[in-house]
Amino acid sequence: MKKFRLGWVVLFFPICVQADSFGQGQRPVAFTHAVIIDGNGGAPIENGVLVVRGERIEGVGPAASVQIPADAAVRDIQGKVILPGLADMHLHFSHGWNGKTTDLLGYQRHLNALLYSGITTVMDTGNSLPFIIQVRDEIAAGRLIGPRMYCAGPILDGADPSWPSISYSVTSVEQVPAVVRRLKQDRVDIIKAYGGLSDSILAALVREASKSSLALFVDQGWRNGSLELVMGDGVTAFAHVPDFPPSSDALNMMKPRQVKFITTLAVVESYSRRRLADLAFLESSLIKDTTPAAVLAELRAEAARVYDDSLSASVRENTQRLRMRSSNVKTLFEAGFLLAAGTDAPYPGVFQGEGLHRELELIVEAGIRPLDAITMATRNAARIIGGEQEWGTLEPGKLANLLVINGRPDQKIQDTRNIETVVLQGRIVDREALRLRP
Repeated sequence: MKKFRLGWVVLFFPICVQADSFGQGQRPVAFTHAVIIDGNGGAPIENGVLVVRGERIEGVGPAASVQIPADAAVRDIQGKVILPGLADMHLHFSHGWNGKTTDLLGYQRHLNALLYSGITTVMDTGNSLPFIIQVRDEIAAGRLIGPRMYCAGPILDGADPSWPSISYSVTSVEQVPAVVRRLKQDRVDIIKAYGGLSDSILAALVREASKSSLALFVDQGWRNGSLELVMGDGVTAFAHVPDFPPSSDALNMMKPRQVKFITTLAVVESYSRRRLADLAFLESSLIKDTTPAAVLAELRAEAARVYDDSLSASVRENTQRLRMRSSNVKTLFEAGFLLAAGTDAPYPGVFQGEGLHRELELIVEAGIRPLDAITMATRNAARIIGGEQEWGTLEPGKLANLLVINGRPDQKIQDTRNIETVVLQGRIVDREALRLRP
């Protein structure tokens, strides 16, 4: 079928779309003989049809109940799976591969890697404010190719920020109204409160964020999920699941307040170095096709590093943290809390794009059904940011962000990696154009 190119620039490789697949007024597209996983966690529709018109889903359901428009271009996908585009709700675009260095200039490569991996929505949870706002707005305007982006702007931290280059230092309650007002003017999507903030400053942030209708995400390290952080209303979510067993009092306090959590098991696995013990995963196309050889060489060198006493102690500590967080993912899920998938990428072994697939595998390893893990990266991701009216599930009227998968990820979560087609707002992405060229 003839292709033509959109007027978007991705380094030197524009994205292509099928001529019958995008734009208002263009022919609708009907995907037939599909296994449909709609993102809500229910049983897949085994012989389904999904119709896209323009940028939105027009119809979805069993073949017998969906009317295919007479002028539709029909794509028989022969029993493959359609599911919503995936979302990573905790990552950072400023960081290099090891989570410590800076890689602002690699932003388009990271965006390409995410789309190549089927990630159609992301949330940056701490970055240089003017940089990330510009990236987000350029994507929204269609001048930059990438997944839909939400962002926190800078991290709000104490007098000695852990990440000074991407933080605002807040040292008194009196500062809080002006800081929140400025972030609101700068059009951030959420506020992120970090570990160096005192309880009084955090309480002030809760009040001011609520006045400004901004979601407040908290990352206070070992205190995440603790009772004293949720005594008042206003904490939208914790940026990580807890590193300790939440008390029954804390759970009872958080439940009616609808406090949410982001999973981020992948980053703790990175610190535990478990994944670095066998580098066969680097052969994944989601990594090989999007990662420079120099980065892979540095990662291999890091994996070969000889353990000293400090590194050995860190590995032991983080191995236990991974067990605890995994247990808490299951505990919180079974208690009815909303969990959204996120990776905290990039870190050693946690890649932009591929890392979300690893996160889903770790969630399932923690005892969650594959369908529920997928829901954490689709519907729940949308709900944690208030975007559920627009995206996150396959329903009429929602944006046509979807994947065609060769496999059954509802039965084997690793099959989310077997991506055949990425559709971003009704446009079929040319994944080949996203591959990194030597």
